[in-house]
Amino acid sequence: MKKYLFVLILLLLCVSAKAADTGYNWGAWGFVADANAASWDDKGLADNETEISGTAISLDGKAACIISIQAVEDNTGAIDGTCTLYIMADTDGTNYEGVATAYFFQFTPVQNSTVYLAFSISAANYDNFKFAIKNESGQVLVMDIRYKTATIPAAS
Repeated sequence: MKKYLFVLILLLLCVSAKAADTGYNWGAWGFVADANAASWDDKGLADNETEISGTAISLDGKAACIISIQAVEDNTGAIDGTCTLYIMADTDGTNYEGVATAYFFQFTPVQNSTVYLAFSISAANYDNFKFAIKNESGQVLVMDIRYKTATIPAAS
């Protein structure tokens, strides 16, 4: 009986090893580029400042994109407002939506703390996009914005 069980387990392992991969293949994390093409890594964003990303994120040939944001307030004063993140779609291959028409959401920084956000964007909704962040928190925030994209492997 043990011999047949071993053969069955071995057979199942061989079958599952040849099964098609149906999950996303996620690439490595990269920083979003700011307007000066520098990495959005520990970048200070002053109160009442709006920063627009430089290079667009392309989802051509991709399935999805995960965005990760870290906003740090270093206890310089009280938080009295929010930050707004705009996702600006490519409108014609060259130009992008303005903040007046872009999809947006808001988050509230926390005094002397770090706020982490993560969300995904489907390639079915966006081909290329840029970000804009408007800081109306009342304080300077130090921001990291990273992303990674995924492909779906071809079925074998």
